[in-house]
Amino acid sequence: MPRVAASGAKAAFVAALLWSLPAAAGDIAYVTSQEAGELAFVDLEAMAVTKTIAVTGKPAGIAVSSDGRRAYVSRPEDKAISIVDTASGETIGEIATGGGPLGIAVHPSGAPVYVADWFSHSLLVLDPGTRKVVGSFETGESPSGVAVSADGKVIVTADRDSNQVSFIDTETGAAIARVAVGERPFGVTISPDGKRVYAANVGSDDVSIIDMATHAVRSTVPVGSHPYAVAESRGKVFVTDQYGSTVTVFDAVTGTRLEQLETGEYPEGIDVGSDGRFVYVANWFDNTLSKIDAGTLEVVGSVEVGDGPRAFGEFIGKAP
Repeated sequence: MPRVAASGAKAAFVAALLWSLPAAAGDIAYVTSQEAGELAFVDLEAMAVTKTIAVTGKPAGIAVSSDGRRAYVSRPEDKAISIVDTASGETIGEIATGGGPLGIAVHPSGAPVYVADWFSHSLLVLDPGTRKVVGSFETGESPSGVAVSADGKVIVTADRDSNQVSFIDTETGAAIARVAVGERPFGVTISPDGKRVYAANVGSDDVSIIDMATHAVRSTVPVGSHPYAVAESRGKVFVTDQYGSTVTVFDAVTGTRLEQLETGEYPEGIDVGSDGRFVYVANWFDNTLSKIDAGTLEVVGSVEVGDGPRAFGEFIGKAP
């Protein structure tokens, strides 16, 4: 019996030690601050801002390439996308889009870049090499969030004013499905295993869970007030509740609420570190980036960033 107790204590100690370790080495958060007009580079191991660069046009959306070498920033007021070299920390070009670019995602291969155009009700296809818009796909009204599947074959958009989510074939641009969800979907995320799509419905205070293969709505989970964006880590789904100043956490399989965390005032963008141990939240009114332990569901860190952080999209990448 003493041996069993010692073994159990050792296992508990090891588990606690693992969860107390810092973020995965090399993870960098690229946080758009809309009011400050800047992009902050945040070392997530140190939870410290290492660099900021000026970005005009009320920067909002952000997407980092899979190799971590490029960050793309949507600038709605400038009607353009900035291309940022993450190694040098400099803006190396821009792509004029017209309209109202908002949500943004990068194909897993690094190109093209997809941008939701709020005003033209379409998804723009951008070539970062030529720095031109090379096509567009039809969405519903006022597309906001964008996500692309791991194999690069399907793009998903949250069509806010159509109360739907669009599934689009990346090769043809054809609509695979248009799925009715809750009211005013804004953020949209594909689960790490590629089996589910989460749509944060700002108007109905819930999250629609859609089957990626069948396009059927599996369930609708109530969350806090005015959900903005969603991230999944380690079997848990994390939702930023703008008006609630909370992050609602529920079980990815059962939809059972696990916790509702106070992270900061008016949380918006949310993303997961590369090893899944920590979830990061941009708090618009507090001007902070919060760090949540995905295992213990505790807020374990915070760093101050520029005025009005949105970080709408997948804003975490490996250091180049």
